[in-house]
Amino acid sequence: MTDIFDTLTMLEAVEQMTPPRRFLMNTFFNGSVPQTFGTKTVTIDIVKGQRKMAPFVHPSLPGSVASRKGFVSNTYEPPYIQPKLATNAELILKRAAGESPFSTRTPLQRAGEQLGRDILDLDEQIVRREEWMCAQALTTGKVRVIGEGVDDTIDFQMEDSHKITLGQGRWNTSDSDPIANLRQWHRLVAKDSGRTAGVAVLSAEAQDAFQRNDTVLKQLNNRRVDMGIIRPELLPDGVTYLGYLNDPGVDLYVYNEWYLDDASNEVPLIPAGGLILGSTGTRNAMLYGAIQDLNAIESGLVEAARFPKSWVTEEPSQRWLKLQSAPLAGLLEPNAFIYAKVV
Repeated sequence: MTDIFDTLTMLEAVEQMTPPRRFLMNTFFNGSVPQTFGTKTVTIDIVKGQRKMAPFVHPSLPGSVASRKGFVSNTYEPPYIQPKLATNAELILKRAAGESPFSTRTPLQRAGEQLGRDILDLDEQIVRREEWMCAQALTTGKVRVIGEGVDDTIDFQMEDSHKITLGQGRWNTSDSDPIANLRQWHRLVAKDSGRTAGVAVLSAEAQDAFQRNDTVLKQLNNRRVDMGIIRPELLPDGVTYLGYLNDPGVDLYVYNEWYLDDASNEVPLIPAGGLILGSTGTRNAMLYGAIQDLNAIESGLVEAARFPKSWVTEEPSQRWLKLQSAPLAGLLEPNAFIYAKVV
């Protein structure tokens, strides 16, 4: 009989789960293709665009030595995450909510279903933290790691010119021109990184200001020039697709997602009044350091994005389930992004 709490069995279950869709991770960090490492540290090569031309040289002379594309290499230890849950025998023995009183399911079947729910719960907690890390990297160029026994800052060296706060010309004022701002920032990304910033993700406040802006309305209603079209469309997980601007060539999205901070306050992932403009074609990736657990080492599974573990305590009689991960949102091309406070 298969032990449902065996590490390999649980790991297979984790791998077969459909992960919660997380917009920033999937859009800007290639979230479906994680990069795992067999060491507790990961090496990040931060690339900043260069446009060196090949020099002219006479055919009878030796070829000129070309320098490699510039990058800055840094080694970081990803923060460790290991949420756990206790499964009491009582939860397994009694019928589940909504279950028929005449159910013939065995305690083992109930245990398997409870295990599936618990793994999903723990995985969603980790995914929320990963999405928070993506948001922090994109809006500040850094990830601040504060927790029990850890206090660190991972700096991806985003240029200050890519972190913008509008003074005059905020989008909720009469002298503003949001489309001109997006055009200017689109050019800045192209200049500094060589990438095309084709996606803008707006906060709710930025959306309201954009759609009420007189300059925007006049430009979109100008029938002599096709500036684009705004036609909101609801997508899963708090995402709204607003439409496409032909000039400067940007898809507009609104992301309404929150997280609970240490004081249990709900905080928006995209700071109020802000927006992210960036490229979807960068080398950014979700990076995962080694699983630092003896069971993982002994089973040869240290290089994994998730590692489940289960054990029993005698007093009180409980079965514990823990899911471990060492994720880092790798902002490998920081100058392919702009964060702007527009309201």
